Amino acid sequence: MSAQLQNAKAISSSIEIPGRKMEFDFDVDDIPKYWYGNDAFRSTFMNALSCLFPEGERMFMDAVRDNQHKINDPQLQKQIKGFIKQEAIHGHEHAQYNDCMKKWGYPIDSIMRFEKKEKIWMKKWLPASRRLAITCALEHFTAIMAHQILTNPESTEGMHPQFKEMWRWHAIEETEHKAVAFDVYQEAIGSYWLRIFTMLTITVLFCLRTSVVQAIFLWKDGQLFNPKVWWNGFKFYFFKPGLVPTIWRDYLDYFRRDFHPWMHDNRELLAKWEAEEQKYKTV
Repeated sequence: MSAQLQNAKAISSSIEIPGRKMEFDFDVDDIPKYWYGNDAFRSTFMNALSCLFPEGERMFMDAVRDNQHKINDPQLQKQIKGFIKQEAIHGHEHAQYNDCMKKWGYPIDSIMRFEKKEKIWMKKWLPASRRLAITCALEHFTAIMAHQILTNPESTEGMHPQFKEMWRWHAIEETEHKAVAFDVYQEAIGSYWLRIFTMLTITVLFCLRTSVVQAIFLWKDGQLFNPKVWWNGFKFYFFKPGLVPTIWRDYLDYFRRDFHPWMHDNRELLAKWEAEEQKYKTV
C-alpha cells in the first residue's frame, strides 16, 4: 500500500459525518425562473441535477445498507449511519426544491415517477454489489462537482441566494461523506474491474440522463433550439466556470488502482464552512 493511500485511509477514518437539520424556504415568488445568472442553460442544468437527487439518494442508501452487514470496522459503521442521515435530508430538501419548479410549468411529477420506477427495477434486478459500484461512481461525480462549487467562485456567481446556500450546503456534505460508499465497497466487494467498468457505464448514463431532463425543461420554456442558450452552455462547460476542465483530472483519478476519495484532501473547506455556518443544528 502506498504512503498516499495509507494517508487517505487515515483521513477517511477520522471524518465525522453529522446530520444537519436544514430549513431552506424556497419562495418561488421571490425566485426568478432563471435563478442562475439569468441564464437558461445554467439554471436548467442545476434543476435537472436536482430532479435526479431524491430517488438517487434513496438508491445510495439502499446500496450501502444492503452491504453493511459485511463491514466489521466500527468507525465505518458509524460513518454509514451519518451517510444515510445526510442522504435522507438531501432527498427531502431536493424534493422541496423540485416542488418549487412545478410552479414554473416543468413536468416534475412525470420525471419523478420515471425515476422511482427505474430505481425499483434496479433494486429488483441488480445485485447489491453492482448497485454499490454505481453508488461509488455517482458519489465520485458529486464529490468532484462539489469541490468545484466550493473552490471556484465563478461556479456560484450570479446564483439566487436561496439556491446558492442550498447548493453550498449540499456540496459540503457530499465532501464529508464522499468516501463512505467507496470504503464499504472496498471492504465488501473490492473488485477493481467492476468499479472501473461501472464508472465508464455511469459516465455515459449520468451525462445522458442529465441532458435529457435539461432538454425537457428547455423545450417547455421554448429555449431548446435557441443558439444563444447552447453557446452559453458551451461556455459554462469549457470556459466560465469551466466545469469540464476543472473536474477532469479528479475524474480520471478514479481509474487508478490505488485510488481513494480522500487523496483529494479538502478538509479545510469543511472547517471553513463549519466556522461560517453555525445556524444549522445537528440531528
